[in-house]
Amino acid sequence: MFSEQKRQSVHILLFLLAFFLKYLNRWQAAVLLLILLFVTLFLIPRLKIKSFFYRQLEKKYSQGAVWYFLVLLILVLIFPLPVVAASWAILALGDGTATIIGQNFKAKELPWNKKKSYFGSLAFIFFGVIGAFILLKWMMPDLTNGAAFSIGLKTSLIAAVVESLPWRINDNLTVAVTSAVVLSWLI
Repeated sequence: MFSEQKRQSVHILLFLLAFFLKYLNRWQAAVLLLILLFVTLFLIPRLKIKSFFYRQLEKKYSQGAVWYFLVLLILVLIFPLPVVAASWAILALGDGTATIIGQNFKAKELPWNKKKSYFGSLAFIFFGVIGAFILLKWMMPDLTNGAAFSIGLKTSLIAAVVESLPWRINDNLTVAVTSAVVLSWLI
């Protein structure tokens, strides 16, 4: 049976794959993401575990999962891999935990989007900063702790605001692209 908690747990666990970007070149990373996109589109729909990836209305494939890998694939082709890795961390940890915290802890809703809460947005920022910091230090060990934290904080704040906006664009797209653009300016 579908559970948004299970789905978001997978969303968060995919963070671990971002660590491989340190050992891959741009084209190898693109191939990895193409394989993950292929698995999402053609393999998972045939497996019994699809409830981990699908919302109830999704019959053929998970639109969110497709966007997740497609946008990361596009980012790999455009941005340096440290930017992609930190963006991936913010997408996985920030966005994933925002949903879990926002749904499980009742808090005041955001004035501009009643589907989002202050707790969810704070969770996004907190875990986004942690993820970005870890991946920035992993990909760029010479970056100081202060710089990695500052870059992660600024990027997560902006991405959290964008994620909270009440538009109909998939947040896997908006969060990843926003994070990559901001990170590319800050690094």
